[in-house]
Parts: sequence; C-alpha cells; structure tokens
Amino acid sequence: MLNLSKYTYRNLGILCYLLLVCATSTKASEQSFPAAILFSTIDVSHGLSDNQVRYMLQLSDGRMVFTTSGNVNLYDGSRFKYIHRRKENIVRLSNYDGYYRIYQGYDSLLWIKDYHNLMAIDLRTETYVISPKSYFEKKGFKGNIDDIFLDNHKRLWVLQRQDLIELKSGIKISIGAREGHLQDIVSAGANLYLFFNTGSVVCYNLPKKKITYKKYAYKKEDYSLYNRTSLVVSSADGIYQIRNGTKGGLFFFDMKKRLWKRLLLTDYTLNTLILKGNTAYVSCSTGLWQLNTQDGESEFIPTLKTVEGEDIKTEISTLFADTQGGLWLGTLNRGLLYHHPSRSKLSYIGRSYFSEQITDVLVEDFAEDLRGKIYVKTQKATYLYQHLSKNKHNLSIVLPSDIPHEVNKKFSSPRTSHLNAYETVKIVDSRGWHWTGTEDGLRLFIPTTNSEKVFYTTDGLINNYIHSILEDHNRTIWVTTSYGISHIKIDLEDERVHFSNYNVLSGALKEEYVRAAAFQSKNGILYFGGINGFNTFDPVLSQFPQLSYRPLLTNLYLKGEKVEVGKKYAEKIVLASTASYTTKIELLHHQNFVTFEFAGLNYQNPSQIYYRYKLIGIDAEWRETSSMGEYDGTAGNGLLRISYTDLTPGNYTLVVMSSANSLEWNGDSTTIDVVVLAPWWKTTIAYICYILFLVALAYCSMRFFLAQTKRKLQRQHKENILLIRIRGLIDQCAVLESERVSYSENVQKSDKELLVYAPENSAEAAFLSRAIAFVEKNLETPNYSVEQLSRDLNMDRTGLYRKLVNLLDKSPSLFIRNIRLQNAAKMITQGEYTISEIADRVGFSSASYFSKCFQELYGCKPSEYMSKSSNLK
Repeated sequence: MLNLSKYTYRNLGILCYLLLVCATSTKASEQSFPAAILFSTIDVSHGLSDNQVRYMLQLSDGRMVFTTSGNVNLYDGSRFKYIHRRKENIVRLSNYDGYYRIYQGYDSLLWIKDYHNLMAIDLRTETYVISPKSYFEKKGFKGNIDDIFLDNHKRLWVLQRQDLIELKSGIKISIGAREGHLQDIVSAGANLYLFFNTGSVVCYNLPKKKITYKKYAYKKEDYSLYNRTSLVVSSADGIYQIRNGTKGGLFFFDMKKRLWKRLLLTDYTLNTLILKGNTAYVSCSTGLWQLNTQDGESEFIPTLKTVEGEDIKTEISTLFADTQGGLWLGTLNRGLLYHHPSRSKLSYIGRSYFSEQITDVLVEDFAEDLRGKIYVKTQKATYLYQHLSKNKHNLSIVLPSDIPHEVNKKFSSPRTSHLNAYETVKIVDSRGWHWTGTEDGLRLFIPTTNSEKVFYTTDGLINNYIHSILEDHNRTIWVTTSYGISHIKIDLEDERVHFSNYNVLSGALKEEYVRAAAFQSKNGILYFGGINGFNTFDPVLSQFPQLSYRPLLTNLYLKGEKVEVGKKYAEKIVLASTASYTTKIELLHHQNFVTFEFAGLNYQNPSQIYYRYKLIGIDAEWRETSSMGEYDGTAGNGLLRISYTDLTPGNYTLVVMSSANSLEWNGDSTTIDVVVLAPWWKTTIAYICYILFLVALAYCSMRFFLAQTKRKLQRQHKENILLIRIRGLIDQCAVLESERVSYSENVQKSDKELLVYAPENSAEAAFLSRAIAFVEKNLETPNYSVEQLSRDLNMDRTGLYRKLVNLLDKSPSLFIRNIRLQNAAKMITQGEYTISEIADRVGFSSASYFSKCFQELYGCKPSEYMSKSSNLK
C-alpha cells in the first residue's frame, strides 16, 4: 500500500479541482504569475489602516482610495491619510445587496455602498457627509432612497421605488417590477444600459426617452445561479459583467451585435473584475483568473510572488489598474500588493544560482571571450553565465583549464591602482574627465577647465560610498554604491550632470556592491557584481516613464504649524477646503512664513521623484531637488516641502513640476496663487486716508498760520500805538522833571545830596537763612525732600512753594537742588574728593544724574569744571 502524506493528498485535491474546472467551457491551467510579475507588499507597517482591503479606486487628482474593513485610506504614493466615520454617517439602502462599491461624483463627493448601507465623503473637507439622507432631501427627494448609481459620465442616478432619476437634470426612467432587481448601470453615448438580477440588460435611449431593446445573458432556468450580486466594467467593444449566486460567472455583452457571451463559470463567488489591454483579471477567494479577451484563453493563478521572494496564497478581494500602468491587488488579510512593469528594471541573479557553500558569495569581476560568452568571477570560482530567456538564467562552474586566455588575462589584470587611502576607484572617461570614487562622495575633475566637484546624496547620488565606476557605450556614467546604482547623464549643451537612481524596488542588490565589479559587454549589457549576486541591465530598456499626474498639494504650514481645514488663524480661515482642492491662498502680512508640501504621486517608486519649482515674484529661475536621499526641500519619503520666509505683501504664483528623471520635464505643472495681504496701514484705503489727512493737515496749518499772522499783525499794531503813547508820556515827564530840577537847584543851593537806601527786609532774609541752613544740614541725605523742608520750617508745602517763588522765582525742589550743586562746586574747587564721592556727599543717588544737573546749572560737566579750577590755580 502506498503511504501518502497529507501534502500528497492536498496536491491530489488540487489536481482534481483543476480537472473539474477544465470540464467547463473555459480552458484553464493552474500556475503562478510569470516570474517577471513580482508584487511589492504595502500593509499596516507602511501606514495602511488595516490589512483587510475591500475596494479600490483612483481619484481624478491621481490619489488612490483603499477601503478597508476599518477605514477609508487616501494614498498619495508617500503617505496614508484616514477618513473616520460614525454611525450617523450611514443611511440605509434597501435595494443594494452587494458589497463595497465606490463612486466619485462630479460634485467632489465620494459615494460608498456596502450591503444595504450608503455613505458619502466630501473630498473638499475629507470628512464624511453628516447625513446623506439630508443631502438627497435638499435635492428634492423625500422618503427613503433604495439605491444609487454612477454612470460613465459621472451622472448620479437615484433609485426610489420604481423610478430611476438623474440627480442633476431630473431625467426620470420608470422601471417596471417585472424587470427584477436593478443592480448596475452603464452609459455609452446616448444610451443608458440597465442590468437586472434576472440577467437582462435594458438599453434606454436618453434623448428619445424610451427603451430600445432588452437582452438576457442566460435562460430563465439559470436565474438562481447568478441573481445575487453584479459588477460591470465597460470597454470600447462591449461590457463585461461578473454575476454571482450559487455560482460565479463572467459574461460579455457585445453592444454592437447585442449578444451575450459567457467567458468563465465557477462554483464559487467572483470578487472583482478589471481590464488591462486585452487581458481581464478576475479575483476570487482562492486566487486570480487571467483571461485573454481576444481568444478566450484563461489561466488560474493561485500563487503570487513578492519582490522579497515570498509566495502568497490568499483571497484577492479586489483589483485595480491605475492610470500609471500599475496593478493593485487588495487581499483579505495581507494588505495591498502592487506591481508595475518599470519597477524591476535590473535583472537580479542571486545566491541560489551559485554552487558555492560559503557564508557570502562575492562577485568580483566579469569578462567576455571572443565568442561573446560572459564569465563571472567570485572569490572561489569562475562561472559561465547564460541568459536563457527574459526571466531564466544559468550559472555553471568553469574549470581553470577551460577558461579562455583573454578571460584569464582580464581577471588577472589589476582592477584598481594608484589609489589613496580614502579612494575606492577611479577612471578617465572618453571626454578626458577624471572620476574618482571615495568612501564619502564621488569626485569629478575636468582638466580643460581645471575645475573640481564632489557629488553627494544632496546632489542626487543614491549613496555616498562608491564601489565602482563604469562608462558605457553611450558615454554615460554608472556608479555602484553601498545602496543601489546611480546613472549619470551629462547634458551636451551645458555639461550639467543629471542623476537617475536604481534601488531595491528597481531590482538592485539588497547588499553592497563589490569594488570595481562593473562591466559592459559588446552587445551593451551592463553587469554589476556585489555580495551574494549580481545585476544585469540593458540600457535600452532603462528609460524612466513620465509620471501621469501633476504634483498634488497635500499640506500647508504657517510658521511650522499645520493648517487645518476650516480653522481660523488670526481670525481668518486660510484653507476653506483641503489642500488638494486649493488653488489660491490668502495670507495676512504676519503669516508670511509659509511651507507648501507636495506629493509627486509616483506609485512606481515613491522614493525616486525629481521636483522643480519656482515662486514667480521671488525666484528668477527654477529650483530643482530630488527625493532619493537627504535632499534640500524634500521630506525624505517622496514629498516635497517648499518654505518661504518673510514674504512681502503682494501677489505670487507657485509653480511645481515633478518627473521621473531630471532631464525631462514634459508633465503638467501645478500652480498655486499666493496672496500676502498688506497690513491695514499699507492698504489702498489707508493711503487714501493718509493723503486726505495730509491735505487736511496742510489746510489746517495754513489756516492756523494765517490766523497767527493776523493776530501777530494786530498785536504789533496795538504795540506800536502803545509805544507812541508811552513816548509821548515820557517826553511830558522829561519836561516836567527838568523844570522841577531847575527849581530845586535854585531853592537848595547849599544842601548836600541825600542818599536814601531801602534796607532789605530782615524777616525775609532770616527766612532764607533758615531754609539754606536746613538744606545744608541735610546735604548728604539723598531723600531730603520738599515735605521735610516745609516741616523743618513749620510751613505747609503750598505756603513754602509760594514763599520761595515770590522771593527767588524758584520752586522748593529747584532751591534744594541748587544749594546741593553750589556746595558740590565748592568741593570740586577744593579738589579733595572724586566726582562720585562729591555726588554722594551732596545727596545725589547717581553720579550720572548729578553730572546732568550740574551741567544744566553751570553749563559744563563736573569733570570739566574740575579741570578749569585746576588751571586757575
């Protein structure tokens, strides 16, 4: 008896399953994707909210939408953004029995259907519509909505009872109950195609407002096999439809011939359908179907391979082909799988091809014999390399005696010579330029101009540690590093250097490359050796595809703070809608430190994007940067961040472009209008007010000047009259006085002239002496005040003030200060103390204040006064 293991039974089961499938009308064979179809995994470790992917869609701005069991994810190639929902955001759809379906409408709304549930996301705010039901009520729909559909022209159709109504135009199509359950619609030209669960398609002519014809996909007795769910995809030649019930089927409806054709029949549910050229991909619980739509040939693919070499067998819940040529697979529990033909440009011949049983295989050199055969040298053996087909390679050990002479000569020649300690490799190219690789950067010396330049990752190099340098037949330079390969092209006009880079996503080695292990064969194929393998590369196939989308504004920052939608900053809303829907930004004058963040939407290789940008009004020329390393202006993950500080008020336009390489800028650009508002005192109204104010001021000044001049003239006139009168009186008095003197002289001839003196008032002199004595007694007291002096003199402050003003025309405080300064002047002339000591002795708290007061009284500084006193002595 044969002893069969459980794995043998499993394989027999698979074989029986295949035989069963082959018994159907479709020819099928179980296999994996061709070796060239390798998928990259994108899951929660990369930012996906959860690994249960339900549906996928690409927005009109280029972003991807991934609906998972827990969330809606927006993806720009660099970062995921989540949109959270609540129970109140869901409205019931009684007529929809299918699973996740997403539509993007013309009004920036994203409609999501999921088994009797309807939700809507406003992409302008990236939030769920609070109540989809209220949205339809505002459009005039009262009561419950049974289902919604979006046709190929993005027209939203609402099913309410037996009426199908277009939301914008109000076109109404009455659907009879006998037609069955409406599941899908497709528009083509003037016709609208209605798909029912009975298997029928009804063609309705919109201009004529009538049904043109009706066709059934299967007989009435097969109704129960496919009556549960439906998914339709239109193409140029017809409409493909997946129908599920107790069985799953793929059907094709030829719109010209008005004929149905069944392409695939299964005993299980078919999930999603996409078309890529002449190939239709259908996902299911056990893998993937691939069908040629021209000849009907089909293949079942249960196993998918990742770039890491992992085999994946899981349910493919959904599929999507983006407009950049990428293929997305959503899985039940493994997240996303992504493939793009341009990713694996480099062929990778890894460790498994070598027979050496050592820890690491070091591929040190390559050589070509006279017959064009390629030999690969490792540290232990020499191999003959054969490229059997696009994805098949062979390495066989060659005995030393069988190695051709020219190959031995190549292997025995020194690969590096005349190197300094820090240099790794050097070459002189066909231009006579000297390229030198170092442990930190790539050095270029041009003898004709005697100029030297060192390139780092900030200049576009993929890594700073250089292992080998090679010039190919097209005079371009290839550099292997510790992380990937840099391809350097020289502009023929200005001899500028441009970098294109290849990393692991492009098929480059995961480990380091080996020093000087670079070679180009006669047929142009490049070979790069490294640890545990080598790369082969055909430069003819190395062209980078252009990106399909203009860069997308993803975030805006003011002074480093992220701007939120609808939030006020300094009483002003900066973003009324999300950044991706923003084309104009208005900022206040103090909000002029702004940072713009852009995504290049490069799903092929998010870490390899070139940007150039220019702020018209500030930048005279384009500024270029890249995302392959530590680059100025990029966030290191494919995002571009542009900062401008201290923008003066005015109007600016920011223009941004992205590309897969720095030599070609053929894509569309993104423009953002930036307005920095002037402060209120610099606005036009303010300047008008300033002019009016100056005019008014000039007018008032003129009026004031004229009034003053008039008053002055009047006063001068009065003064002149008064002077005339005074002169008259003086003349009269002089006459009288001369007469009196004459009379007196005659009467008193011998009298002696009497001199009468008005002696000073003794009481007032005594008062001043007492006041001076009190001040001098408290000379060294800095805070000796007017209040204290008035108390010492038994007077109130007001009386003292009046007394001193009447006697000396000085206030009490000035009286005290002058006595202090007089005493200070005496001390200065005596020369016994310094200026600071004198200031303390006369009651000044600060030498600087003392100097200021002294200068006011004596007209010079204390030091100058001291100097003059010394000179007099």
